[in-house]
Amino acid sequence: MGGHRRDQSDSNVPLRPVSESGAETNESMQMTPNPSLNSVVSTRGMGICNGVSINIDPIDPEPSSMRLEKAIEHQGMFSNSESSEGLKTFTAFLCLMLSAFLNFFLLTVIHDVVPREPLPDLTFMIIPQQRWAWSVGDVLSTLSSVIAFTIIFLHHKRWVVLRRTFLLGAIMYGLRAVILGVTFLPPSFHNRDEICQPQVNRTAMYGMEIATRFLTYVITLGLTSGQEKILCGDLMFSGHTVVLTIMYFVQLQYTPRGLVLLRYIAAPITFLGISALVVSGGHYTMDVLIAYWLTSHVFWSYHQVFEMKKEERTNAPLSRLWWFWLCYWFEADVRDGKLTNEWNWPFEGPEKMHHIMDEINRRLQ
Repeated sequence: MGGHRRDQSDSNVPLRPVSESGAETNESMQMTPNPSLNSVVSTRGMGICNGVSINIDPIDPEPSSMRLEKAIEHQGMFSNSESSEGLKTFTAFLCLMLSAFLNFFLLTVIHDVVPREPLPDLTFMIIPQQRWAWSVGDVLSTLSSVIAFTIIFLHHKRWVVLRRTFLLGAIMYGLRAVILGVTFLPPSFHNRDEICQPQVNRTAMYGMEIATRFLTYVITLGLTSGQEKILCGDLMFSGHTVVLTIMYFVQLQYTPRGLVLLRYIAAPITFLGISALVVSGGHYTMDVLIAYWLTSHVFWSYHQVFEMKKEERTNAPLSRLWWFWLCYWFEADVRDGKLTNEWNWPFEGPEKMHHIMDEINRRLQ
């Protein structure tokens, strides 16, 4: 029996030497053009894809591919969905303004209806009312809002976060308007005659008085610090507490991991501001407790249901909530899951700010 030759198969078909096969394979891999690659990378190291040009470094291809992916995503975001995102955000803002203006209008009418004798409150029994504390509540709510909106505008999904903030505010102030319009609580101030404006009888000039009050509250956005006398009666539940709570939760939900210190700063700002509202006598204790409880439930329920997969949202128990279908359209184009908390510079220039924000974002992750 003859020996088996390695260059011939059992069917007497010559086998190709391994060395030649390997050489031809390597040669074919080097010489075969890649149309998809040529469409992206030119001979001068410039990549062009879908109209997006980006420098490609042949020595460091992985960062270049990441930059290309980000550029394509950036172009797609602004060319395909910018108008839709802008429309949704503007609509959410209109909803918030409608709810807020409804609150302002109800206050202008409720002021002349509510009784004047305050209800007993445990906090007022322990701590004498301090009028200066009301300004503290205004300042802290404004400070918390500035911090939260700074985080929103630096967030790489700023339109989504801003829209959610507007929607949550609209939901809460809509609920507040319903409660204000059905039950009238007396002002909580003990020295109410020194703080509250006098009640007005319904005369021929009553409509002009209501219009003047409403315009004043629209201009000041409901902030009453510095006014000698204010309208009283919008107690259940506290609008200041709603603002403080939403801004606090926005900072918790959308702050990068490296800014954990900011969360510890936001907590005392929030709870000191809420406490100041009660100590000032501007709200009963139950006003701020119910406001915080309702806001926390609505905020986290909203994120719970709209961070689910799209096909699972309509079958979730939280989809039975009355505001679910009102918000469904706003979240239709948002990716499933929790948003990644990355920051970038929201404007086109200067280029230096983009590099600075990229470095800050890298350090905060």
